[in-house]
Amino acid sequence: MKKIIVLAAAIATIYSCSSSKNKSDNKPVAFDVNNIDASVNPCDNFYSYAIGNWQKLNPVPETESRWMAFNILYEENRQKLLKIIDKVSADKSAKKGSDAQMIRDFYASGMDTLGLEKRGLADVQEILNEINLAERKEDIIHLFGELAPMGIGTPMGFYIGADDKNSTMNAVFASQSGLSLPDRDYYLSEDKKFVDIRTAYVKHINNMMKLGGAKGTPGQAIVDLETKLAEISWTRTERRDPNKTYNKMVLADWDKSLANIDVAVVLKTRGFGPFKDIIVSEPSFFTGLDEVVETTSVADWKAYLTWKALNSFANFTTSAIEKEDFAFYATTLRGTKEMKPRNERVFNVVNGSLGEPLGKLFVEQYFSEDSKQYLATMIENLRSAYKESIVNLTWMSDETKEKALKKLNAFTYKVGYPDKWKDYSEMDIIPTSYVKNIIAARKFGYQEMLNKLGKPVDKTEWGMTPQTVNAYYNSSNNEIVFPAGILQPPFFHKNFDDAINYGGIGAVIGHEFSHGFDDQGSKFDWDGNLNDWWSVEDRTKFDELAQRLGKQYDGYSPVSDMHVDGAMTMGENIADLGGVTLAYAALQKKYDGKMPAPIDGFTWQQRFFLGWANVWKGNIKEEELINRLKSDVHSPAEFRVIGPLVNFGPYYEAFGSCDSGMMFKPAGDKIKIW
Repeated sequence: MKKIIVLAAAIATIYSCSSSKNKSDNKPVAFDVNNIDASVNPCDNFYSYAIGNWQKLNPVPETESRWMAFNILYEENRQKLLKIIDKVSADKSAKKGSDAQMIRDFYASGMDTLGLEKRGLADVQEILNEINLAERKEDIIHLFGELAPMGIGTPMGFYIGADDKNSTMNAVFASQSGLSLPDRDYYLSEDKKFVDIRTAYVKHINNMMKLGGAKGTPGQAIVDLETKLAEISWTRTERRDPNKTYNKMVLADWDKSLANIDVAVVLKTRGFGPFKDIIVSEPSFFTGLDEVVETTSVADWKAYLTWKALNSFANFTTSAIEKEDFAFYATTLRGTKEMKPRNERVFNVVNGSLGEPLGKLFVEQYFSEDSKQYLATMIENLRSAYKESIVNLTWMSDETKEKALKKLNAFTYKVGYPDKWKDYSEMDIIPTSYVKNIIAARKFGYQEMLNKLGKPVDKTEWGMTPQTVNAYYNSSNNEIVFPAGILQPPFFHKNFDDAINYGGIGAVIGHEFSHGFDDQGSKFDWDGNLNDWWSVEDRTKFDELAQRLGKQYDGYSPVSDMHVDGAMTMGENIADLGGVTLAYAALQKKYDGKMPAPIDGFTWQQRFFLGWANVWKGNIKEEELINRLKSDVHSPAEFRVIGPLVNFGPYYEAFGSCDSGMMFKPAGDKIKIW
């Protein structure tokens, strides 16, 4: 306890000198000690201690539902990209089909507010008319196929991706779909929060249908239909099990088993060529959907599909429709009070549709190759630390350790941006119709997916654009990927001290490595195939540790009467624990016994943990928090920081042993998985 008090007192004396030094040398601030709330005992809540003052000074803007380090960096990247768009827009000589022409004209079509008001729903009307002409169930099934390539939701999801049990080849998957609220619980829970949302949802649908020119008030009938879909939908936790969701069937046999849904018609209408087998993720959903198709009237299906079409294009037509959509989906569901400026809203759409062409220009101006090399070295340091961790595990047998090491050695990684860029020249972008450009972009992406049918997996393909502030693990490729967008402060800077970098991007790298060994990723082998490479005894031990971690997170309650779902967030929680553990070990290896002097009064150990808290700093509105507790597989930021640390001995060595408070956990209860 005395050590904690001393640290708090020391913090109070270093504000001015830290700020003065940062201003005078004009270097990026690795960790601003002014973020710290010294009035909080680190044993009570390390998250509030480490970034509490930042939280007080950075409320969620009215244009946002949460304000995190990720949001701030995204905004910084967006401003850079907006400058690129402004420059491209000034170039009137760009040739048709060039990156510059597509970016320029897509952006111009979205910024033409007068033209948008004048066109109204004209570019959507043909779709609405076709839905209105449906007279039979067969017409509805046909629409289930025809609408999908334009991005209009239906209850049937079909996509092409790597076969989980043959990672070198693409396969066709069928998955549940059809809901317009964030999760099935929004339809099924009797909690007043969700009852009120459903009431507002009915009103919203009726308002949208009226703005779209439809007659009547079918809102309740549509919500009733979506509720039936929710009742047969699998939970997010159920869908996390890759073995349960891998159900390979002969397409013709599966099609015959459904009395009312003609799968062949849906697939043909969606543009799929011939194929033999299909992987059905949630078989019972489709059995239930077959019954829902039979018992639901054509009139209700038409109303539902009309709603889905209007909802799909709500942000690309008139201001009245866009405002109505914002009022429900942004304000009611997420607590966002104000729309972003028009140019930022349009940018988000262009960035989502032409991400690689924009990303190519982004990395040319803003990404340092030095950063790429630094990260490559850090990745190998983390891999080395992971190897030592696996070798020294006490709960795993030598036989399984050998296979775990084989998988770890097989990991590949991508940093910054693709080695080859996609060709978008076939996308027909015009300056006069925002909706037509949206449809063109959606169809382009859809055709790109269809082109994979029957072909080997392209392992060079990226799942994120270079400017994305995120990272990921791909189980089929057994790879970790770090776009240029995240390789910036507060996650990383080549001039930060190593402790901050390893507590930031280092723990992110460890997090992605650990996804290969979480409760899902651990079921895939070194070649990226769903394959049980564990001994029965070792898998049982691993599951017991994972369940203990799940119970820990079940105990966190950030909203009254609501808890973190430890089962749904299991993979991310295991990865956070692994990320911190491995990044810390890798940092120790890098120092190789030559430990640096304190900076701003903090030891390297303390700075590592402050760096970890810094990348998760943020505030969030209650509506958005509720949304994420139901729909996000990640725990809230506070518990992403606290959850791993209560299990990690070096944290207590750095900030003092805790015998009470949120950070206290008996030694025998601490969990180490990797």
